[in-house]
Amino acid sequence: MSRKLKSISAIIILAFALAAIILWFSRKTISRKLVLKGTTLFEEQKYSESLNLFEKAYKWYGKSAKALLGMGKAEYYLLQYPQAMDYVNRSLQIDSVLIDGYFYRGLLELKLDDKPRAILDFTRVITLDSLNAQAYYHRGVAKAGLTDFKGSVEDYRKAMSMDKENIESYLKSVEARSALEDFKGAIGDYDKLLNIDLNNEEAYVNRGYLKLNINDLDGALADFNSALSINPNNIDAVFNRGSVFARKGDFQSAIKDFTRSVEKQHKLPKALYNRALSHLNLKKPNEALRDLKEVLKIEPENADANLTMGVAYSIKQDFKNSIPYYDKAIAIKPSFAEAYFNRGVSKGNLNQHIEAIPDYSKAIELRNNYPEAYYSRAVSELNLQQSAAACNDLNKAKEQGFKAADELISIHCSQASATAK
Repeated sequence: MSRKLKSISAIIILAFALAAIILWFSRKTISRKLVLKGTTLFEEQKYSESLNLFEKAYKWYGKSAKALLGMGKAEYYLLQYPQAMDYVNRSLQIDSVLIDGYFYRGLLELKLDDKPRAILDFTRVITLDSLNAQAYYHRGVAKAGLTDFKGSVEDYRKAMSMDKENIESYLKSVEARSALEDFKGAIGDYDKLLNIDLNNEEAYVNRGYLKLNINDLDGALADFNSALSINPNNIDAVFNRGSVFARKGDFQSAIKDFTRSVEKQHKLPKALYNRALSHLNLKKPNEALRDLKEVLKIEPENADANLTMGVAYSIKQDFKNSIPYYDKAIAIKPSFAEAYFNRGVSKGNLNQHIEAIPDYSKAIELRNNYPEAYYSRAVSELNLQQSAAACNDLNKAKEQGFKAADELISIHCSQASATAK
């Protein structure tokens, strides 16, 4: 081959190489442009359209990690989780420091209920980007799902410190703290949330409920009133405010709030039951009985409602009609010490002292620190002329702080028996 021919061959080879390089760059450039367009559509929540462009970008340049990741992200929002996982994994094989790749894989692992792996991926995100609030937040979600509530609270607090406007972090932190029974900490999270969103009526309701749990009745009442000032029809606030009024002894106000709940069919059995209790505290057993009968139509196996029916009849001095309700309460809940005690009281008032004593004994067995039961058993024992047993029970009642036992001890028990243990 002549020198001239060799030169021509070299030029041809060089031309082909340059053409290949130009084609490679042009395919890569086209892919990048399609990824950018797809990303814009993705941010506009047009997931199907963005998926289309990401797929085209991948066809133009098969080593585009961003095209694969875009496909995975779009499929994630289209709820195609296994396909999304495949694309995200492939993107990370190309680019092992792709932060969004680990983040979305963590989200997918949460959806697929693989919380340990999700924690690992969100930790990788945090290692690569220590200021990623969403990674801390979602790692907290994963930890809470594994009942690591302490760890989840730490992550939620990190997320809150980086993104003070992310209300979900505060709410999730409240959930985790409540699971830890850290009600004061949960209240503190609501304090911070309400500094950001002063008109969040549900936050007021929930903070009020937490304050009710720690017996901060004035604080709870203020929160429920704040919620109602924002929305007078927030029936949760009305119901819970009724509970506060009842705890504070303002039974008339409690009845008004529980009545509003009943009218709205809101928490109906509870509202009826709580209104019945308020009626009983106002010595209105007939009104209480009407409400309790409605409760038992809805929940015939409600042990508390059956017990309270018995109490209402007992207040009316109708001891005979009270006993079947105590029987029912015990049948539903055999460990119901109060039902045994109250049935014993009704039997004692019907002069059935032999039958009453086993009920008092069972109540004491179920709840050892029960001075009222010791005292009442002593009364039945005295009626049956069982003085020694009665004095023993009276002294136990006195030891447990029941002062009314003193009078019967002074009347029926000798000094020796009064000091006997």
